[in-house]
Amino acid sequence: MESETYGEVFAEVFDSVYGDIAPKDEIATLAELAGPGPVLELGVGTGRVAIPLAEAGLEVHGLDNSPRMLAALAAKPGGASVRTVTALLPDIPLSQRFRLISCVDNTLLLMRTQEQQLQCITNAAERLTEDGVLVLETLGQLDPNPAGGGILLIHMGQKSAVLWATEANSATQRFSTREIILADNQVRVLPFRGRLVSPAELDLMARLAGLRLRARWGGWGQEPFTSASFLAVSVFEKV
Repeated sequence: MESETYGEVFAEVFDSVYGDIAPKDEIATLAELAGPGPVLELGVGTGRVAIPLAEAGLEVHGLDNSPRMLAALAAKPGGASVRTVTALLPDIPLSQRFRLISCVDNTLLLMRTQEQQLQCITNAAERLTEDGVLVLETLGQLDPNPAGGGILLIHMGQKSAVLWATEANSATQRFSTREIILADNQVRVLPFRGRLVSPAELDLMARLAGLRLRARWGGWGQEPFTSASFLAVSVFEKV
């Protein structure tokens, strides 16, 4: 599974490229869905989402397979307020139940088989409170490059830009990406691979896990999801 190595490779550069705090509309939407909490983030990384949620007064737990990512989280102001556990998805070795479980930044796609992705959703569903929700952020289309490959602009900041050079196979739903990071007069190329999931397949996986779709947006501003949406933010609740 690609997530076995993704975190360790990207830990050094993740915050400098994407920022150490997630966009305000993402935090606001997750906080609204979390209600009184508690919250669990799958693939918590450096705490870009978890720390602001904890600062809002929520009890926040984070799971990640990367010791380097979790070390970066712990070193940040407010990082000590996030309770972390080291584990490799789809395993979720926690017995507590959560009002909100989130898996953002396409983390679900790093699991490279349908079985692993389904098991992750099933394990998350089992750890939801009766009124809890599972929030998944994935690519909005089965193939973001209809021609099977190409260059995508993923992020543009004041001091950095991130491009994805991607080859995708819609028949196998596998993709291979080189993330090209342009920042501080340097160029870095980092690889990762995964499995694409259409929104329809995601809904079926959720149904098999005992969940149903409550809402789907084309972004964290809760804009409508359309066939042209690059991202899909899906909110699932218990049946």
